[in-house]
Amino acid sequence: MKVVNSNNSIVGENPLWDHRTNTFWQIDIRGKCLYKTKDGVEEKIDLPQKVGCMAIAESGRILVAMEDGIYWLDTMTLAHQPIQIKGDRFNDGKVGPDGAFYAGTVSLDGNGAFYRLKDGVLTEIFDGCYCSNGLDWTADGRTMVYTDSLLYKLELFDFESGALSNRRTLLDIPEEWGKPDGLTLDRNENVWLALWDGHRLIRIDGKTEEVVESIPFPCPKVSSCAFGGADLKTLFVTTAAMEDREKYSQAGQTFALDLPIGGRKIYYYKDDENE
Repeated sequence: MKVVNSNNSIVGENPLWDHRTNTFWQIDIRGKCLYKTKDGVEEKIDLPQKVGCMAIAESGRILVAMEDGIYWLDTMTLAHQPIQIKGDRFNDGKVGPDGAFYAGTVSLDGNGAFYRLKDGVLTEIFDGCYCSNGLDWTADGRTMVYTDSLLYKLELFDFESGALSNRRTLLDIPEEWGKPDGLTLDRNENVWLALWDGHRLIRIDGKTEEVVESIPFPCPKVSSCAFGGADLKTLFVTTAAMEDREKYSQAGQTFALDLPIGGRKIYYYKDDENE
């Protein structure tokens, strides 16, 4: 396990590897910024609002999901029609197999929602979200894996042409493990799940639905993970500092694990150059 970059994020999240440019991205939600690392050079990009997640478009443009909507980074203009977002701000999100951007919001009273951005239109898919969090898809694109941290479970949806159905539980997460946070799938359909306040990352066998590996971390708030590197066999893992910084010196750092099995390339948002 090695440290990836020099920043100690307040809430590090959304690690993202752009295989077209060999660039590593991540966000700091409360720090209101993005971090970009390419060829060992780090760049910090400040934002006007808290940012929950980001995505890369086919054109190379960057989308950032913030407090009141999803914006194009280069122009800081909304990527959709202005609407009232349910919840306090966007949280985790990813581009799906259909080229749409999926992201949910946070609302501790359960009034958040899960959204789909496609062709400049932001559509609510379902509501009742407390802390919409990790998501990814199986290799065939027919199943979405999902967590809402305050529901303490790993869930599955059938996925077809952007429609979600047949919501069901894959694994209940005991509260003493920590809150289920960001996640990714590897090439064998195992689920790698970060556990907030759990000091660990776990690997869940996608076929047996059993926890088959637990990797401890030197700080409590393990927030998300994503595969990257030239062979996609490096697992980047973000953490959060917050109130843990004084007790845990490495809280908020981003780590990299070299693994025998890799992940898959990300999907890019299918954008319109005229947007």
